[in-house]
Amino acid sequence: MTQSANNEYRAPETLEDNAAPTRRGVSPVLLVLLAFALTTAALVWMAQHRQVSQQAATSAPTPAPTIPAADTSRERPAQAAVASKPKKAVDRVAATNRQPRAMAGNVEPKYPASMLRAGVGGTVVVMAELDANGNPVDVKIAERSGERELDRAALNAVRQWRFEPALRNGKAVASSVRVPVDFKPSDLVATQ
Repeated sequence: MTQSANNEYRAPETLEDNAAPTRRGVSPVLLVLLAFALTTAALVWMAQHRQVSQQAATSAPTPAPTIPAADTSRERPAQAAVASKPKKAVDRVAATNRQPRAMAGNVEPKYPASMLRAGVGGTVVVMAELDANGNPVDVKIAERSGERELDRAALNAVRQWRFEPALRNGKAVASSVRVPVDFKPSDLVATQ
């Protein structure tokens, strides 16, 4: 402690450090991690960009889906395979693949008289297992109408129906088809 002539207290003078302050460097581990993160982000971006450009180059306009009159549960995997093929291949496959179709002139379901008089209607969905010739082998109800007589009439009619068989690669194959049968008393009474 030093005292000056006027008896003031002064802190001892400290030596000034004229040396440049030491600069702390960045950890090498941090630099490696930063480089790794940037490289990974660049690779991910490039992969996504490449995927998008490849999809744009290979995708062709997809035609609007058609809704068949009868739903076939066994044919769905073939439809998915057709949708993933190029356009020329789809045209070729479509010509050799088709869903089963009810033939013209099939027997109309006979509306039960008691149900008609009562004004009762409904829709019955019948599942028909078809052989390779388009003949029903097994016919059963997939969705009931709520009226036993209507269900029975629909089953009896579809058992007598004939179908154009399903084709796969140009060959007739066994398949199944869902057939909706509508019973509407108002339509029937109006036509008689």
